[in-house]
Amino acid sequence: MGTNTYDERLGAAEVAEWQRIGRVRRYADGDRLLSEGEPAREALLLAAGRVKVVSSSADGQDVVLAYRRPGEVFGEIAALDGGPHSATVYAIGDVLAWSLTADQFLHFLERQPRVAITLLLVMSRRLRQADGQRLNYRARSVLERMAERLLSLAEQCGEDAGGGRRRVAIRVTMPELGASVAAGRESAVKAFARLREMGAISVDPGRRFVIEDPELLASVAAGRARES
Repeated sequence: MGTNTYDERLGAAEVAEWQRIGRVRRYADGDRLLSEGEPAREALLLAAGRVKVVSSSADGQDVVLAYRRPGEVFGEIAALDGGPHSATVYAIGDVLAWSLTADQFLHFLERQPRVAITLLLVMSRRLRQADGQRLNYRARSVLERMAERLLSLAEQCGEDAGGGRRRVAIRVTMPELGASVAAGRESAVKAFARLREMGAISVDPGRRFVIEDPELLASVAAGRARES
């Protein structure tokens, strides 16, 4: 059984079952859906909109770990083990989610073994990625890390911008981008400017990032393109 067999998002029948037993919740832009350090009370299924998952670093800086799209579940680890949430989840724009209490979530997984296996595989993949990222960041430049992060954003939140280009559909601030690649403000601004000079990225009138040359950006991320 390969890890590519499962999609991170729930199928139509699984969503329908979740909604049948769950409660609908609506959030406005910037609202907190879950808070880091608080005890788990529910697991959430994102039905509409997008959210960002944020964690506080040792120096108190907020770091965006990921963005989630409709059909994905979050808060599941704390709901399973009864521990506190490991990150805060914020709404990006209007968000619709369906919640299950911890007990309802466990019963749901008992009736939906495919979802249980999917979540296990997703959690395992995310842990591997986090471990790999920590190791890679020690050896890679800010420019390489930023290029990789922008590619990831285009994959998670991208939309077609024509001509083979991809636009990040949500607005990401420079402090958020810099923190996500463990870079200070000056280093992040310098790396971003360099990527623009190279023609790999641009910024549209709505202040959203556009991947102008995905192949070039991938080369930078892999350390195959010159930084100066």
